[in-house]
Amino acid sequence: MITVHTLPILDDNYTFILEAQNGDVALVDPGDADAILDYLYERNLTPDAILITHHHHDHIGGLTKLKNRFDCMTFGPAAEAEKIGDLTITLTENSTLSFGGEKVDIIETPGHTLGHIAFHFSESGLLFCGDTLFIMGCGRVFEGTMTQMYQSLQKLAVLPDDTKVYCGHEYSLANAEFLKSTYPDDTSIQARFKQIKSAREENIPTVPGLLSVEKTTNSFLNAKNAQEFETLRRLKDNF
Repeated sequence: MITVHTLPILDDNYTFILEAQNGDVALVDPGDADAILDYLYERNLTPDAILITHHHHDHIGGLTKLKNRFDCMTFGPAAEAEKIGDLTITLTENSTLSFGGEKVDIIETPGHTLGHIAFHFSESGLLFCGDTLFIMGCGRVFEGTMTQMYQSLQKLAVLPDDTKVYCGHEYSLANAEFLKSTYPDDTSIQARFKQIKSAREENIPTVPGLLSVEKTTNSFLNAKNAQEFETLRRLKDNF
């Protein structure tokens, strides 16, 4: 099994440090090299691999420095290889990847960016979804289309209920406030808003979340069709 350490970086980003039982260590979306180096040195950890979900700077800002420091393998979306740089191996949905003796499935999730991917560790029940799926929300549609983002979320929605969702930002309270306002009669959303608000008041991360909970309280994830999704996403863009 794999232990995941959630490290807050920058303003509201998360980097994830993965430790496998066999000693393998990986980083997911290293946006800030210095903060990550401090964490690694304090715990005497040396990364073997770096996993990248998409090309935005807050997810790759520390990539080059960390790769050079540790001479580790780097993996990221083939469709964004030129924008990311410093990738040892590029990935598509048909690629095979293993970490800690466990198979990692690559899921192409365009929408936020055109080449965005997610990493699914099915044996350990872990999903690293970057800026596609958030707790009670989803990423803005910058490069792709609303239909692409809807379809990407549908790919994630069929994963097992006990999947732990590791997303790239601490946006949960803002997302919950939007859904609370939009669906005032939904008791599940209202209750979850209170839980998230309480956690954030104590500076407790809301990441990871459980996919089963997202399926019942994340209206972006359970939109019935692309048109319903687009209507909701545009409301959130202007909230």
